[in-house]
Amino acid sequence: MDTLRQDLVHAVRSLWKSPGYAAVTILTLALGIGANSAIFSVINGVLLRPLPYPEPSRLLFITSQFPALGFPQFWISVPEFIELRERNRSFEDVGGYRAGAVNLGTADQPRRVNSALVTSELMPVLGVQPLRGRLFTRADTLPGAEDVAILSSDVWQSAFGSEESVVGRVIPIDGVSTRIVGIMPPGYDIHEAKAQVWVPLTIDPASPGNRGGHFLYLVGRLKDGVSESQARSDVESMLAQWPVLNPKMHAPNQQAHRLQFDRLQNDIVGGIGTALWVLQGAVGFVLLIACANLANLLLARAESRQKEYAIRSALGAGRWRLLRQFMTEGIVLALVGGALGTALGVVGLKAMIAANPESLPRPRKSRWTRASWSSPCSFRFSPACSSAWRRCCSCARAS
Repeated sequence: MDTLRQDLVHAVRSLWKSPGYAAVTILTLALGIGANSAIFSVINGVLLRPLPYPEPSRLLFITSQFPALGFPQFWISVPEFIELRERNRSFEDVGGYRAGAVNLGTADQPRRVNSALVTSELMPVLGVQPLRGRLFTRADTLPGAEDVAILSSDVWQSAFGSEESVVGRVIPIDGVSTRIVGIMPPGYDIHEAKAQVWVPLTIDPASPGNRGGHFLYLVGRLKDGVSESQARSDVESMLAQWPVLNPKMHAPNQQAHRLQFDRLQNDIVGGIGTALWVLQGAVGFVLLIACANLANLLLARAESRQKEYAIRSALGAGRWRLLRQFMTEGIVLALVGGALGTALGVVGLKAMIAANPESLPRPRKSRWTRASWSSPCSFRFSPACSSAWRRCCSCARAS
C-alpha cells in the first residue's frame, strides 16, 4: 500500500507538471464517455427497460386494418371487441380504451385533464393494482350504473393533497357527479396516453352499438404457454370464420378488414428504436476515435519520457516498477475522465429531454400535459354531449 501511495503521488505530480496533456486526455475521455452514457441511458429507458406491468412480454396491442382505404392501424368497434373476447383461444382477456380529456372539478378550480375511457377488462389485463380503492367491475359498465372514476396518483396529490377520504367522494367530472373508487400508483399509464382520470365505458350487452363505429384500441394478455405465432394463427382462423358467423354484416375478414397485433412495448416505441440504435452506433464510433486519439497521446507521452525512464533504470528501477507507475498515471486519468464523462452524460441526458420532452416515449417521470379532445373520426363533442359522453358508447360516433 505504501508503494501504491508513492505511485499515486508521483502520477498526480507528473500530470500537474503537464497540464496541457492532462486536460486534453481528460476531456477526450469525458466527451466520449459522456456522449455514450447519455445515449445509452435513453436506449435503456426506452427500449431495454420492460414496461411497468407484470409479465409485459405477454401484452399485445390489437388494432384493425383497412388496406384498401390506406389505414394500416385503425380502431375497433365495440361489437368486434366483444366477439374477439368471446371467440379467441389465445388471450386470458382483452380490454379496450380510448384517450381523451375531461373537466375535473376540484376544490380550488376546475382543471382540464387527460382521460381514458376504458372497458372493465383493461386494467386487470395490465395487471397493476390500485394504490387505494378498487378497479372497475363489469357492473360499472352496465347502463344505469353509478358514474365512477379512478384518479392518477399525480392528480390525487396535486388536486386533493393526497387525502385518504378522496376514495368514495363524489366530484363533478364534465358536470356529472362521479364517485371516485380508486387511485392508481405513481407513473401508471396506458400506451403513453398520459391519462390522469379513468372512467368506464358503458356497454349495453343487449345492444352494444354500431358495428361500423370504430373508436377503441385493444390490449390483450396472452395465456401462459401461448406464443405470438400461435395467437396469430388463432386470429387468422377467426378472420376466416367471422364473415360466416356474421353474414351480411360489417365484420373483420382476411382481405379488406383485418386484425393485427404487436407487442405493446414495440408499438409504444415505434420507429424511434431504429433511430436510437443508429445514434448509439454513431457515438460508439466517437468513443472509438477518442480511444485511438488517447492511445496516440499516451505513446507520445511515453516517447517524451525516455530519458526519465533511462535514468530510473540506471538507478535500479525494474521494468515492472516503471510499468506500474505508467499504469497508475493512466488509471488516474481514466478515473477523472470517467467521472467528468458521467457528469456530462447526466447533463446531456437532461438537456435532450428538456429540448423536446415529447420526442421520446416512456419517460421515467410522468409528463402530464393539457390536451384537447380528438376523436378518431375527427369529430368534437358539443357542450350538450360533453356531459353525457360516458353514458353511451355511440355518442362519440353520433355527435
